[in-house]
Amino acid sequence: MPLIQIAVGTLLLAAAASLAGCGGSAVAAAEDAALAQNLLGQNRIAEARLAIKEAIEQRDDEPQYHLLRGRIEIAAGSRSGAFSAYSDAMSLDPTNLEALQAVSQLGLQTGNLRESIEATDAILSLTPDEPGALLVRGLHGVIRKRFAEADSIADRILARDPNDEGGVILKARIAVRKGSPQEALQVLSGFGVTKTNTLGVVATRLEVYRVMRDAAGMRTQFALLRNLAPGDPDLRLDEANFAFKDGRASDGSGLIVAALADPKATAERIAQSLALWREYGDVGPADASLAPIATTGSMAARLATAEFLAERNRLAAARQLLAGLDRGQRKALDALIAAREARWSEARRLADQVIAADDTHCLALTVRAETALQRGAVADAQRAAQVAASQCSGQKRAWILAADAYTRREDMENARRMWRQGIAANSQDAELARAYFDWLARAGMEREAVSVARRLTHAAPALLSGWRLYRDSCQRFDASCQQAAEAGLADAATLYAIDFLPGQAAPNGLFGRIVMR
Repeated sequence: MPLIQIAVGTLLLAAAASLAGCGGSAVAAAEDAALAQNLLGQNRIAEARLAIKEAIEQRDDEPQYHLLRGRIEIAAGSRSGAFSAYSDAMSLDPTNLEALQAVSQLGLQTGNLRESIEATDAILSLTPDEPGALLVRGLHGVIRKRFAEADSIADRILARDPNDEGGVILKARIAVRKGSPQEALQVLSGFGVTKTNTLGVVATRLEVYRVMRDAAGMRTQFALLRNLAPGDPDLRLDEANFAFKDGRASDGSGLIVAALADPKATAERIAQSLALWREYGDVGPADASLAPIATTGSMAARLATAEFLAERNRLAAARQLLAGLDRGQRKALDALIAAREARWSEARRLADQVIAADDTHCLALTVRAETALQRGAVADAQRAAQVAASQCSGQKRAWILAADAYTRREDMENARRMWRQGIAANSQDAELARAYFDWLARAGMEREAVSVARRLTHAAPALLSGWRLYRDSCQRFDASCQQAAEAGLADAATLYAIDFLPGQAAPNGLFGRIVMR
């Protein structure tokens, strides 16, 4: 569901007459609120946040200030912050329509379902046919699996306006959840002739085809979405994942290069992009295709991609991405490259220089651990690897090196502890699971090895590499599970979606993945 559509006009501060009887705190609060409104209008969000915080600290009983804070939080992209602000406004003014609508919609999106339904019912008690509230009420019906109730609400919306986009999408999503995706496509096809290709309708049709595992249908919708939502990075990664599973590795790789070349790519998106390469491309893209990342990619993207390549002994490609960075920025990567070239003394020297300036630098600590193991300094390796793993749980090689150090000391219990902690922190990572599987197999713990592979398929059911590991484990150690593993691998081949992250809730709003619970 789109964020609340709220007119952000000039804040109506208390009139001068009402301020006349108030102390200086009220006047100062009004001035801070006016400043916050002005800063919001200039899109200076961080400063607006500080100004409205000052206003509320001086007068926390003025609902207009909490409303303004809600608008600022929406502009900042913080749905949880906006929900909190609007909830405060609603507690001060229970009939304020802006606050009620915001809590109704944001509560649904942030998982505050009880507050959402209470606000929705309050709106409907005032205005029984308010379309936005009816829509949220219908979505609550879907969440509760009260599909008949939700369907009747969708019909009420469409009776007023057959081309109401929200009503059409709600009815389509209900049809899918009831097991009738073809009916959902029919509902969407009836949307007004001039509105057929709105972003919401196309995105919903994509999700219907995803549920149907209809690759041809998904290709057509992704083609439309490239024009309708050209700047949506999450959509591009979704398309990259689909392209790989659709047998179009070149298209998938191109989309990942574009994602990493985006100067605004977040750390999470960089990690997701490299995870897709790890899953489908193994060693990554050809050297010739890296130029966009080196040219426009952020320093974080260049360093992360260079590390990915260096770990796969793509050292020339890694150096290509590091070119132009100053020595301090790239020194830890230079240490890693030296280690891959077996220049152990140089690798240790460079890693130690980085650690001298930052004793929590995860990559430098990992390189130090590896060089220590090379010269037999097991205790040194153990300390460095454990610090790296504790500081950066996603630094998988640190977990492996820590477990290796304990194994060399014949401390198998602590070695297993490191493996388990690493797997718990990276439950969807097939490379780490494979390394642990191999360690268990060498130790003769065959049943545990099969369990590691099985758990990976539960944590990431769409991950082909996870199912391959499980199939291989069954072939080696437990023939009774081989048929199930083969069936799971075949099923995962048409699961055209990136697995939800651990703890990530399925979307409750009008848009997003349709999850067949």
